[in-house]
Amino acid sequence: MGAASLSNCGIVWSLLSLCSTGLCCAGFYLPYWLEGNTLGKPAYFGTFRRCNYPAPGKEGDPYVVEECGRYATFYDIPSMSWQICTVLVGIGCGFMILISFTALLACCVDELITSRIARAAGWLQVFAAILVAAGVVLYPNGWSSVEVQQACGNLSRAYALGTCKMSWSYYITIGGSLLTFLCSGLSYNAARTKNVHYGI
Repeated sequence: MGAASLSNCGIVWSLLSLCSTGLCCAGFYLPYWLEGNTLGKPAYFGTFRRCNYPAPGKEGDPYVVEECGRYATFYDIPSMSWQICTVLVGIGCGFMILISFTALLACCVDELITSRIARAAGWLQVFAAILVAAGVVLYPNGWSSVEVQQACGNLSRAYALGTCKMSWSYYITIGGSLLTFLCSGLSYNAARTKNVHYGI
């Protein structure tokens, strides 16, 4: 690692940043945040995707479409809270991707990351983790939507699950956010070189 601009702590920071990014992005994309029941079949909801949803049949009788997909448009997402959650977590994941790939590149490129840049990346990770955490906290506010109530025994409301339960994508998103907070602390010792001033 002679050409790397990261210290040993920086290499750990880089790898953990990649892991936290993977957790948050997978949790964000996969629609397994909330599990309910629609017409006797399990139904799953994420922030902008869902699985196993009701649709009208040929004779007007509803049936369950057993597949996962995103809502047709942003405005079809069933609650304003979930729309905001989608934006917050999406922006947070975007920042995490930028930082983790920069950190990985710094494992091979000399003088890419100085101590000042590493600290700035750490603060950006704090900001990204706060965005994701805010989305995770806001998500239950959307449980009062009609679509969720139908899957939760008509008992759900904001921050009350009804007959539904939280599913694993929600938890890995939380885990990714917490790991990103940890990574931000490691960034302070990530750079192998101090700030470099170039003369012209």
